[in-house]
Amino acid sequence: MASFLNVLKEVVGILNESRKLFLKNKKLMLSVLVFPLLLNGLVYLFNVFAIKPEITDLIQESSLIPMMDPSNPEYLAHLMIIFEDFRHFVVSSYIFAAVSSIINLLSVLVIVHASALTHKDDNVKIKDFPALTLKSWKGPLVTYSYIVLFALGYWFLFFIVLFPLLLLSTKLDSMVATSGALFVLFSVFESYLAIVWYLSLVISILEETYGIQALGKASKIVKGMKPKLFLLNLFFGLLSFCFAQVVRQVDLRRSFAVTLTTGLVLVSLIFAVRMFQLVTYSLAYFQCKRLQGSDVESLRDVEYTKLSSNTLMGALP
Repeated sequence: MASFLNVLKEVVGILNESRKLFLKNKKLMLSVLVFPLLLNGLVYLFNVFAIKPEITDLIQESSLIPMMDPSNPEYLAHLMIIFEDFRHFVVSSYIFAAVSSIINLLSVLVIVHASALTHKDDNVKIKDFPALTLKSWKGPLVTYSYIVLFALGYWFLFFIVLFPLLLLSTKLDSMVATSGALFVLFSVFESYLAIVWYLSLVISILEETYGIQALGKASKIVKGMKPKLFLLNLFFGLLSFCFAQVVRQVDLRRSFAVTLTTGLVLVSLIFAVRMFQLVTYSLAYFQCKRLQGSDVESLRDVEYTKLSSNTLMGALP
């Protein structure tokens, strides 16, 4: 019990340090937060105006199939309409997923760089920040691709385990309880796996290590900090889940402007939570390096910490 309380104190401590880091250079941190927030808002609007109506149309059109006569020519014509709508839905979904992934990766890049700069007390002009950030996109992209593959494989395993359990369930209540319990179990364990995933992204941005090497290095240097980071992941995950459930309840048929604004605010809050989580992992990276007795000055793209005096003139306060 005492050890658990100590871990909780450490969790509160790193949350407080992350808050102080954000306030340490408010102009830079707010700048790197606002732009991705706007992009995520646009993605949400795309989802509302493009994907949700397509899903609604598919459901409505599919519900008419059982009531139609297969021998009637209109039946085949209706099927063709459904297939065409489904094709549009798939294309829109791919676009949505691709744009979301790009925004997510760019958001990770800027927030980790900004956190590292602020932590090291390095000032840089906002106009120079995009160039410094974009120089390091290749390594994180490779690492991010591996993480996505691992996550897809992990949740594919979830369905493999779930399917026979559902077959053995004879009652609807039992099926719902089994699915819910298994989902919670897998979600909690994913929070544990995500410790290495998040830390490997930070490593791939700040060092010359990416892909499997970054994942391996993250698993080595994180020893001793896993309980704290695991609780942090649970905290951020639960917070995001609560916001996401509220977003799902947004009914655009009621007072469209109000509900749309509510959805945008909630989506922004989910994104802000994720960004704050990345700030904590940036701090955790430096703590892990200190615990390992390594030199944190060996960051990749050290030009942003060794800018010339001309570049630093007029830097952020």
